[in-house]
Amino acid sequence: MNSNDANIEKVDLWSTGKCIFCSGKIEEDSNVLNCLHIICKDCTMRKSTNLGVQCKCKMVTTGELIDYSIMPPNKTRVKLCCEQNCKVLARKICMYCKSVYCKPCSKTHPIKNEDHNPILMMTYPLKKEFLFCPECKEKCVEVFCTSCSIMICPLCHLNFHQPHNFKLLSIMGVETKREFQSLLCDIRKDNHRLDSLILMSNENIEKLKSEKRTINEKVDKTINMLLEEVNKRSLEIKKILETNFTDAVNRINENKEVLNGLIKENTYYHDVTSSVINNNKTFQSIQLSKIIKNQMNIARSHTKDMPEVTEISKAELVYDDEQSAKKCVESIRGLGNISLSTIVDLSDFKVTVDPNIALRALENNESSYLRPDEPVFLLPSVIKVEKENNEMIDEDSDSSDFEPLVSCACCNQWTEELISCICCNRFYHNDCHMPPLPNELRPKDPSILRWKCTLCQEISALYHITTRNDSINSSEKKLLERILMELYCQNEDSEHYRDCLNRERYPQFYEKVKDPISLNNIKERLESNPSYYTAVVDVIKDLRKVFRDGKLYYENSHPYYKSAEELEISLNRMISSWMPKLYV
Repeated sequence: MNSNDANIEKVDLWSTGKCIFCSGKIEEDSNVLNCLHIICKDCTMRKSTNLGVQCKCKMVTTGELIDYSIMPPNKTRVKLCCEQNCKVLARKICMYCKSVYCKPCSKTHPIKNEDHNPILMMTYPLKKEFLFCPECKEKCVEVFCTSCSIMICPLCHLNFHQPHNFKLLSIMGVETKREFQSLLCDIRKDNHRLDSLILMSNENIEKLKSEKRTINEKVDKTINMLLEEVNKRSLEIKKILETNFTDAVNRINENKEVLNGLIKENTYYHDVTSSVINNNKTFQSIQLSKIIKNQMNIARSHTKDMPEVTEISKAELVYDDEQSAKKCVESIRGLGNISLSTIVDLSDFKVTVDPNIALRALENNESSYLRPDEPVFLLPSVIKVEKENNEMIDEDSDSSDFEPLVSCACCNQWTEELISCICCNRFYHNDCHMPPLPNELRPKDPSILRWKCTLCQEISALYHITTRNDSINSSEKKLLERILMELYCQNEDSEHYRDCLNRERYPQFYEKVKDPISLNNIKERLESNPSYYTAVVDVIKDLRKVFRDGKLYYENSHPYYKSAEELEISLNRMISSWMPKLYV
């Protein structure tokens, strides 16, 4: 239980006759708060702020307070007679001047003041609430004029309201209580309904918690599966690495054996030739010279035909994962999606009514007497709707001052006449949407009251395109339109790639990028030249070229580079989800 709720004082609304704050007596200049507690004039001045008056029951009353016009009973305090030099306790009160007198002085007071009718001299303290007739200010009210919605005395009704229907206050009090009982019954029914909605809301929260746990488990399972595959791939790569390393070392050792053999061969012929030179037998030297030369040339040819030393000794293990790792990272970034269904915003149902205006409307017969079984028609000036920014807007005011312009979901341009989707509440220009809408189609056209945009249409039947066709069929075109719409509606990123850069202002772009292409080029080719693209893969290639050209031209730190990355990730995610077997 909330601690603030525990501190709320339970005060009887009517029987105490005391101010809710200071417990002081209630005077005619007191007020009633919206929570129906009474506040005296002094406390009104102390408690009032720009934000209204917060009662002890924690309800806040904003705007003007309700006037409390009933003279309350006063059984606790006694007063002395108002006549000069009279110290006797007051026993009478003049309802005309609101002064109190003792019994003797009460008889002389009307004589001294001829305009003060003796009938208005009542017993003091008042034993019950008293209202004098607003017409004659002499008699007590006893009837209610149903035409004028005022309480008057029977004589004034006979003199001034004779054509009007009336009800005795005693009978009307019974009927009012009966109507209150009916309203209480309706409120109880409403509360039962609201309690059931709260119960459903709590159940929905528990259901969401369960779904959250389930999704968390699925996410963990998916990530664990990915980690298992990563670890498995890691072991495979390390095994391949070990095999390649062993093979490289073995081959290098084999080369070393060959080199050692050549060294031995060269050393042998070197030593033989040296011994021949050192031998003084000239005849034998000449006789063996041809054989020796041939063998030495053969030995030298082994080394001469051999590759350069740097190439022989060079061996390198290369690990190439840049492209594959990048694709894996992009796939993981696009892995999974969490969506939330639309939740009704009950803040739209917050309506406040200015009580004084409503009461004046009743007094002036501007609103029918409210019954539980009758529809309620409140004046436009009475109802004020609380907007999200907490500003109070009269419903009968000029709505054009408060209706904001909306922007197209594709081009992000503000305008007034846009076609609205009934599902997602996005707005589109006729020519921005894909497929484009007829130019003569207007927002209030009956034919589009239930219209769904391409982003809200079911496309599951179009998934899994796996072949490279000679031409793009209608299903493939719808899927491509969906992909383009998804990219366009990322308008903060796609706005940089809808058109190619101006050749005169950005000549460097055309030096770096050959045959540039833009999103609008692709869109125009799909819409106006159906024969341009003969296969889905050609469109995907052009889309990827748009973003790769942007990444080629802009630096990594440039915002447009980041936009190209985001769009490319979105494109890859859609391809992996909708066309997993399409390789581009």
